[in-house]
Amino acid sequence: MREFPGGRASQAVLEALGSGLFAVLGADERLSLAARARLRVFARGETLFREGQESADPAFLLSGLVKLSRSAARGRECALHLVRPGRMLDAGVLFYEGGLPATAVGVREGRLLWLEKAALLDALRGNTALCLGLIAALSLRQRLFINKLAGSQGRISASRRVAAWLLHRAKMEKSETLDLLVSREVLARLIGISRESLSREMSLLAASGLISVERRRVILLDRTRLQKLADS
Repeated sequence: MREFPGGRASQAVLEALGSGLFAVLGADERLSLAARARLRVFARGETLFREGQESADPAFLLSGLVKLSRSAARGRECALHLVRPGRMLDAGVLFYEGGLPATAVGVREGRLLWLEKAALLDALRGNTALCLGLIAALSLRQRLFINKLAGSQGRISASRRVAAWLLHRAKMEKSETLDLLVSREVLARLIGISRESLSREMSLLAASGLISVERRRVILLDRTRLQKLADS
């Protein structure tokens, strides 16, 4: 990763801390946190931190795309989550004991704001709105992981998992049009099903008029019926 130089970095850090999760910060709080933050760029395929690593400072994604994954049996990769701009890579680093549970790799080149762990904890202690915003973000991600775990145990059908994932992405993106940005192989791993199952379920949803699929773009046409499917 490459760090931006001098004043350019300082201004960019302040701008980053004025949006998204950090928009609730006051001017003094933003300045205090910015003084203990680093702006970095990363390349596609670059590892940002590794599973088992002792510790890492929390990072806020400004641009690009990052995949969180964990090693599975026989050297296979278990894709956990795709982090998009405006999100923390893994806020759990604030509280983990022992090694990190996942590896973060850049899927598309972009920029990260690394925040000193102690500085962010201080900001959370002094700002209830920031604390609640972080809890809300963690709860949404936890819900995804719970659904994936239940699906792997055969408790949630592939159709329900796909519908729930699409609705989650639409909620996060605040849009009916979703740019998937990754291959169906990666997407299938994220949802916890096979590529063949994903293609089949997407085709069935499209044939039923619930979605429209255009290469790596999906348009939600009937959120009500999608929600009924996800809740069934």
